[in-house]
Amino acid sequence: KRDKVKGKNMAIRYSHCLRPSFTNNINKLLQRSNSINIIAPTGYGRKRLLEDIKNNQKNTKVLLVDLNEYLLNYDGLMQALWQQLNERGKRPAEFSELIVKLEKTEKKFIFLLYNFDDLLHNSYLDRKFNFSFFEQFQKITQHTKMSLLCVTNQPYDQSVVFINGKTYRLWFDLKKKRLPKLTHDEIKVELRSRNLSLSYHELSKITWAVHNHDKPYGFLNFCCDKIKKQEDKRFDISLRIQKWTAQFSQQDGIITVKHVSTLASLLKWKKIVNPKLSAFVVFWAECFKFVGQWFIKNKM
Repeated sequence: KRDKVKGKNMAIRYSHCLRPSFTNNINKLLQRSNSINIIAPTGYGRKRLLEDIKNNQKNTKVLLVDLNEYLLNYDGLMQALWQQLNERGKRPAEFSELIVKLEKTEKKFIFLLYNFDDLLHNSYLDRKFNFSFFEQFQKITQHTKMSLLCVTNQPYDQSVVFINGKTYRLWFDLKKKRLPKLTHDEIKVELRSRNLSLSYHELSKITWAVHNHDKPYGFLNFCCDKIKKQEDKRFDISLRIQKWTAQFSQQDGIITVKHVSTLASLLKWKKIVNPKLSAFVVFWAECFKFVGQWFIKNKM
């Protein structure tokens, strides 16, 4: 009877999660100080998983950052981590200093790193991303009060990092976990939670369309946005799904995380002699990055 009550409470606690059972299992591993590599392609709901993990941790401080946003802004990354800690005083200038500070407390910490692979094989990083910075990840994985979760497109093994023009190989002890494709029931529950006023027929059709899509969560968000805006409402749901599938594919080909990061990074990283031209290029780089990140946010 006690096990049934415990199971019921767990189901309620994770009911708002996109993948309740998977999220619960990952949280258990993190609470045991295991470090994890979540492997999944774009459009699977990778960032949503991290948000669900963060929202279901008790007595643990969870730090969630999208590394893609800080490839050329090491200080910005440090500021983002420090703000999430809600600590007073001067923030540590180096990641190593931050880890030492956390070690002195009795609290448990979990680092959730989104787009971790953008740090790897990338020669256009802020120069402050030095070898000491990457060494701290290994330190976290070996700590009894800290856990690390990295999200990548491909399994993380011994990857190459570029540090001030030199290449290094890194290895961390990470448990590899592939993010499973959304089940029919998980999609249906998520759609119902969006308050879209769908008929049983519409719910069923959209559920199957999302389930069969190679980027299910991205396409789910796309369809929900269309329904909320009441676009193409005069058409039968099957025709709408067909049209939205084509539109999503076209949008998907326009911009990707790599496009945004690479173009914006290159334009800002390169030293342009003409100051006016430099300012002009950086302005458009920021515009492009803003629009790109909006698309990415709505697709992930």
